[in-house]
Amino acid sequence: MADMGYDISDYQAIDERYGTLEDWDKLRDAVHERGMKLVMDLVVNHSSDQHAWFKESRKAKSSPKRDWYIWHPGKTNDQGERVPPNNWRSIFGAGSTWEWDEGSQEYYLHTFLKEQPDLNWENPAVRDAVFKMMRWWLDRGADGFRMDVINFISKADGFPDAPIIDPKEIYQPFGNLSINRPRVHDHLKEMYERVLKDYDAFCVGECPGGEGPASFALYSEPSRKELQMVFTFHHQGFDRGNGGFGRGWNKDWALRDLKKEWNRWHVELPKEGGWFANYLENHDQPRMITRMACESPEHRARSGKLLAMLQCSLTGTIYVYQSQELGQINVPYEWKEEEYKDVESIQLLAGERAYLERAGITGRQAEEYMARVFRDLRQTARDNGRTPVQWDDTKNAGFTKGTPWMRIHDDYKMWNAASQCSDQSSVRSFWKRMLGLRREHKALIYGTFEPLDEENNDNYCYIRNWAETGEKLLVLLNFKRGDGSGAPIAIHVGKLGVDTAGAQLIVSNDEAEIGSGIHGPVELEPWCGRIYLLQQGQLPN
Repeated sequence: MADMGYDISDYQAIDERYGTLEDWDKLRDAVHERGMKLVMDLVVNHSSDQHAWFKESRKAKSSPKRDWYIWHPGKTNDQGERVPPNNWRSIFGAGSTWEWDEGSQEYYLHTFLKEQPDLNWENPAVRDAVFKMMRWWLDRGADGFRMDVINFISKADGFPDAPIIDPKEIYQPFGNLSINRPRVHDHLKEMYERVLKDYDAFCVGECPGGEGPASFALYSEPSRKELQMVFTFHHQGFDRGNGGFGRGWNKDWALRDLKKEWNRWHVELPKEGGWFANYLENHDQPRMITRMACESPEHRARSGKLLAMLQCSLTGTIYVYQSQELGQINVPYEWKEEEYKDVESIQLLAGERAYLERAGITGRQAEEYMARVFRDLRQTARDNGRTPVQWDDTKNAGFTKGTPWMRIHDDYKMWNAASQCSDQSSVRSFWKRMLGLRREHKALIYGTFEPLDEENNDNYCYIRNWAETGEKLLVLLNFKRGDGSGAPIAIHVGKLGVDTAGAQLIVSNDEAEIGSGIHGPVELEPWCGRIYLLQQGQLPN
């Protein structure tokens, strides 16, 4: 639990805080009885330092499992001091990815926390053990895997230094020296041949990295037999400082820049033969209403519905993160530092304070610096997406009779699943409507993505066109930034080259009449959107 469970000490057991394998069996059966699938989180770039494999590995250089992990003697600097093998910075904090082990007198590699040593995927014995474990879960009834940072599993030969992009720090982001390397594909092809081809298993990879759609399409192009799809992170940096890295917040982000990123991926990835994993929120990201729309009480529900329209009209397979369908927002701004439980948040604050100490910055200047850091964290921290699910308005929002791992959001009395299930005007009810609409209009799944008005900083407009059937839909979304008190925007669809003669409104989050057409500019109030059917589809004979 050094990283909320992403440091696994036993791949074939359940942590007692969550139950037992027998409980898992009951969950599997209950899920399957309902026609659903149960996908497990596969974390095999690294294990816990409490795993039996690592305990054996660190015993001595002669240990039979020594090369199950990545060990290195380090090097000597100009002052004759022992230093890590390179300047790679850990994903968490500002320290080295290398940890000195006094007992066996070498460094071991950990791209994340020091409690998360990286497995050595170049060792066939490691791959054998991982593949055997995967078969064990699939044979037990798991339906597939979400593969944590699976494109981290190959490292650059010789562990060269990373380029310096953050001069104030000693250690630098390792980038593609440990991400998206060619050998990752070799390992995934072997995984398919030795495990996945024998099962009807669903597999999605979590794949950070800065390369373009052509690079990431390789993972999901069907003939390559690797994965079904991957989560990329390119759109998640839109409101971040430092070029999209880290947890710095850029309050002046521009919608047109986010549109360009999305347009690129939703156009190019399908052309390259890849399939998109379509998500807005997850356990590593803050809430999208706070980031992209408006969380004020009078506009929050409409904003949640607008985001549902956005996500359900983008390409690929939809992933809805817990409480996203309830219109959840970031934690309250007033929460103090002690409410932030995520190790990344804790280490970030500690790292910034260490920087101030190294730089000799004190007093008011230091206080103002840390206030800015904490302001950014309130906007970007992973904690924002990790507050417990709000089931009802009882104690702890009905989530637990015990003590939750972090504080329940203050708004649970008003915003909870129980109240929204019975409210046909709720965000949750709108999500159900949008998902049904997507099943009904297959162009929203299989159609090409055709962006419109790309430079406009107020709207997001595009066409979904399924040439196979002729079905065509027009999506118009008002994402003009502000508190919702501004004037409506007017979208001159005809000037965008769209034939709207037969347009029929099929869904909106305002009071527009379903079935109505387009006659002149379309006016959208703040945080409103509409989807029109431009052309009916006909299945070929």
